[in-house]
Amino acid sequence: MGDLPVLMKIWLMELGLGESLAGVLNWIGLVLIVGSVAWLSNALVKRIILAFLSYFVKHSKTKWDDAMLERRVFTRMSHLAPAMVIYFSANLLAPATSVLQRFSMVYMIGMALFVLFAFLDAGIDIYRSYPVAKHRPIKGYAQIAKIILSIFLGVMALATLLDRSPWLMLSGLGAMTAVLCSCCCSKTPSWGLWPPCSFR
Repeated sequence: MGDLPVLMKIWLMELGLGESLAGVLNWIGLVLIVGSVAWLSNALVKRIILAFLSYFVKHSKTKWDDAMLERRVFTRMSHLAPAMVIYFSANLLAPATSVLQRFSMVYMIGMALFVLFAFLDAGIDIYRSYPVAKHRPIKGYAQIAKIILSIFLGVMALATLLDRSPWLMLSGLGAMTAVLCSCCCSKTPSWGLWPPCSFR
């Protein structure tokens, strides 16, 4: 697949085009090819795979897949298909390879966050169908999980855009959080910014 740009450029030059014009038309053609494949992958997933999953879920006896379908977990997952096509085909579109891969990865991280949110909501719906849910609700725990996931994947997306190590940024965020917690909860408040908190 990596030889495709070279072969297309040679073919255009054999048609009598100049090298610079052949290079421009070659790049435009590759953009159209990648865009078409991404569009086709999106249509294939939505119209065939999602339709099959919906039919299977509606005729199954289990409840968890109905909750996932209602919360659009599978629909949100389908948005990953065109982004994956662009990410893995970006090497054909030099010199925009790095930019395309970064933005497609950020898009996939964002969609993964929405998928996880929908999955948690589906889990809450399933849990509410049990009698224990009336006495032990878990919605608060799900909200905390969403906050943690948002921070973690948000840092991952920012690190991808800046081309930095996400683990280094996460470790710095953890250290800053620890400092803030110590300032808020110590008996002698650091820097005099926050009053001490007491645990009683």
